[in-house]
Amino acid sequence: MRQAFATGLLGCALLLSGAVADAQVYGRGYYDGGRVYGEYGRHDPGRDLFDRVWRDVERAESYSYRYGDGGDRRRFNKLREELREFQDKWARGRFDRHELDDVIGALQRVLNDNRLDDRQRDALQEDIYELRDFRASR
Repeated sequence: MRQAFATGLLGCALLLSGAVADAQVYGRGYYDGGRVYGEYGRHDPGRDLFDRVWRDVERAESYSYRYGDGGDRRRFNKLREELREFQDKWARGRFDRHELDDVIGALQRVLNDNRLDDRQRDALQEDIYELRDFRASR
């Protein structure tokens, strides 16, 4: 009887420690299932989207620099400029549909005119779809 009680108590302690470990706090944000959310637990889906767009653009640009030309670089520079302008306004709490349209247009020009492999092309095309959904939801 005593051994069963001790085993049950140990099992409960292990379950409780697993639940606590899942809700670890890093800095002023929190970590949940592979994602780090903003300070005080506010989740900003726009920030996640634009972080993913930046990663995809950087990956595509690194490929393009190996095989691209000056026009490819200019289109990527323009896209980065448009992304920065939109994100600056977004960070100040202002949604600017015109700026977002500029980002989508610059991304579409990179997709249409730059030399990209299929993986980068698919990622950027998916980003365009998600940016359009984001625009429609605002």
